[in-house]
Amino acid sequence: MKKDFAVPSYVIPKSTKDNIAFLQGKVSEIALSAFEPSLPHIKDLLPFKGKWHIHLPYILPHDFYFHHENYTKENIQYTEKTRWVDAWKLAHTKQDIQKYCLATIKIVQHCQFLNPHLVVLHLPNASIPNAKKFLEIFLHTWEKYFPLSMLCLENVRNASHVMFKNLLLEKNCSLCFDMAHALTYAQTDTLNYPKLMEKVKIIHWSAPFEEHTLQKGKDKHLGLYHLKEHKKYCNDIITATPNVITNVLELFTWKEIEKSIPFFQQLS
Repeated sequence: MKKDFAVPSYVIPKSTKDNIAFLQGKVSEIALSAFEPSLPHIKDLLPFKGKWHIHLPYILPHDFYFHHENYTKENIQYTEKTRWVDAWKLAHTKQDIQKYCLATIKIVQHCQFLNPHLVVLHLPNASIPNAKKFLEIFLHTWEKYFPLSMLCLENVRNASHVMFKNLLLEKNCSLCFDMAHALTYAQTDTLNYPKLMEKVKIIHWSAPFEEHTLQKGKDKHLGLYHLKEHKKYCNDIITATPNVITNVLELFTWKEIEKSIPFFQQLS
């Protein structure tokens, strides 16, 4: 039986409206890439009749914490001079994290008409002072508005699930396991922690580097056909994540998605 999969909301070099129209009838779910803290036009998204989940932003304009109200509006104009920074790194206080969380909540509330069933957020860099405390504040703020189980925290460079293991197991949040991040940032040991893997609701699938190479530290979002040497690793992920709801082919061209489907469908 063929497995359903989701794709990002950007797979052709055109507008969001054109991407959504293009994807209608091709996939069962779209990952809305809300990488900027401005609000998407809902009318552009409504034609899609499948499921939705949202990928929240973490890179924000440098003055965000001083004027965050400006970044939860439609039609924001960014320029080449806009300086983008990691929201987790820019934060210094509890109030900073609360502002960041409230802005992400605003995005989800704006998209409620789509009935998104999950939301993805990058974990903070574990080397940031107070990273764990800031994450805890974010989670505490989030659950005042939405269930924690809806929030899927994603492993990224310098932020594996294992680094935040105690907090993630203590809270009722969910996880997003990016297998390419785990492969290239030496985080595959997360598979040795069954309780963590059982909390995974979303898997991001892509190849971080070309087949037959070992380009550690890269994350190129290449087609899955580059993962032939890592097929056992891919199958082990599926075995370790019995509660996964959504598999995302996290590729940003439709051509690469089409070329990747056969490999994905062969996974057991």
